[in-house]
Amino acid sequence: MSRYIAHNDQQSPISFQISSDGVTDTGHVRNKNEDSILVHADENVWIVADGMGGHHAGDFASQTITNNLSLFKQHTCLDDSILLLEENILNSNSVIRKKSYKLGRNATIGSTIVCAYIWHNLLFTFWAGDSRLYRFRDAKLERLTEDHSYVEELVRMGKIEARDAEEHPAANVVLKAVGIDDKLCLDFDYFEVQDDDIYIICSDGLYKDLEETKITTIIKSNSEDMTELSQALLAASLDAGGTDNTSIITLKMQQKVN
Repeated sequence: MSRYIAHNDQQSPISFQISSDGVTDTGHVRNKNEDSILVHADENVWIVADGMGGHHAGDFASQTITNNLSLFKQHTCLDDSILLLEENILNSNSVIRKKSYKLGRNATIGSTIVCAYIWHNLLFTFWAGDSRLYRFRDAKLERLTEDHSYVEELVRMGKIEARDAEEHPAANVVLKAVGIDDKLCLDFDYFEVQDDDIYIICSDGLYKDLEETKITTIIKSNSEDMTELSQALLAASLDAGGTDNTSIITLKMQQKVN
């Protein structure tokens, strides 16, 4: 995992007012919602976790992650906060592995994760699996995370086109997730936040049913209110089929005026 090292002279005086909202829905096909979300706005943490569909106790895995991280308290030192978030996710991995062992050799429990943490003018993210973090800036939608999935590897190798990935027979095969291995290596990155940025954290249920062009259109029409935006995205996903559990967290950044 890459590291961000903060020094006192790097700390930006810029701060933002953050509005956020989160929704999760079983959809029209699944019998159980194995997704879990955390909107922990007081500590500047937002999480989407998608329990592995078809596996044993996927809801246990996703809820273990969000329950553990709901206890997170940020530190005045950025380094300490980042390390604590990582340790918390790794602890969740250990808890899920122990549950898997109790269920027997053939039991597989896992969950994707996207964790976003905002500090001053920076957004830090940990992720594993195929849940995603998007940024909407200057009327354009950009994906900030790379899926840990079989089809993403095929796209990267030029075996298939990106537009064909969701229709591939192995579209649901995830290569990395919390709880599926004793040792978890999270991906990590950070981005500079700008005024009026909108961030979308979602499980794959959103982008499976809605193309990114449609997501962009919905954001443009609901860019002022994050509750309205999350509800509009969910409604559109359900109208498009609701073929999977769908979880969405919306964030908007507005720079505070001193």
